Amino acid sequence: MEQKEKITGTQIAMLLFIFVTSTIIIYVPGFAAKDAQESAWLAASIPPLTFGLLTLVVVCKLGSYFPKLTIFQYCEVIMGRFLGKGFGIAYIIFLLVMDVLVLREFSDFLIITTLPLTPRIGLLASAVALASYGAYKGLEVIARAVQFIIGIYLLGFIIVILLALINFEVGRLLPVMEEGLMPIIRGAMAPAAWYGEICILAMLFPYGNKTAELKKKGVITLIAITLFVTADVVVTIGVLGASETCAPTFPFWTLTRSIELSEVAQRLESPLLVIWISGIMIKATLLSYLMGLGLTQLFEWKRIKTALGICAISELLVADVLIGNASQISIILRSYWPPFAMVFELVIPTFLLGMARLEKHFKR
Repeated sequence: MEQKEKITGTQIAMLLFIFVTSTIIIYVPGFAAKDAQESAWLAASIPPLTFGLLTLVVVCKLGSYFPKLTIFQYCEVIMGRFLGKGFGIAYIIFLLVMDVLVLREFSDFLIITTLPLTPRIGLLASAVALASYGAYKGLEVIARAVQFIIGIYLLGFIIVILLALINFEVGRLLPVMEEGLMPIIRGAMAPAAWYGEICILAMLFPYGNKTAELKKKGVITLIAITLFVTADVVVTIGVLGASETCAPTFPFWTLTRSIELSEVAQRLESPLLVIWISGIMIKATLLSYLMGLGLTQLFEWKRIKTALGICAISELLVADVLIGNASQISIILRSYWPPFAMVFELVIPTFLLGMARLEKHFKR
């Protein structure tokens, strides 16, 4: 598939911001607080930011070596046709697993909070159909959709955080690092895996109209994500307390439902739900697009339509049949997803960068 679409560095930054925060915001306070307790805001900020910056540096360096190729393509250049395709297929599996988890987060959240009688397959099928349609329309359409919703997305969450400050108590954030550094490191594993999702820049790099500015935009995006996530964790623990933050599956939803400002602000969870669904659908759509892109580039298909059909069937099958209930999803996200994701986010790109440098050295 010949890909001629181009988007700006700012649009890529917006895509990355919503891509990471749309899922991290509802889970990370509980995951971080389970290990780090009152110091969860540290676990969700400094170590994950460091991991995200390392991922960004490696991905951008690879992008500078192969500015017109995606990671699906330059894997073959670095590792040869056979091994390169193996790495490319592995990345498609990585994207598929991520997309399945996103779809299950979406469906389980709605079933637990607002639509308990709705069959899961109905929610999943609706989300997959919408994501596949958006992916078929192309990257430029996805980027314009992000531009349309990002202001409302940010404003909605900022209003919730500001209103929640009415019940905020600083004492609930103390003591800091009571049990040392190790609980913070353990609590940082899941957030770091989400920050590392910025690795999708390796697939978007050739489609930026000014690739030289992508590293700078990526740093700004990671800082914005850190501020956003830290505010989420600090306010959630400051209002609910560390023990209460660990208890519910979706602590930010509990925080939102606790807000009551006389007759002025009540039931804020309903508009916030619409905003969150918009963000989660952007993420699912972009993942569908990247999987379709990878399949067309690896197998030299001329049309993305067939690839998207294969991806849609695979997503529905895995999400509905092969994964268990919401509790199991939470365990996967907290314990199994981080080490799996980090291999694709940092370990493999670092290996590819090392091989590319060796090849460049021997050519000289």
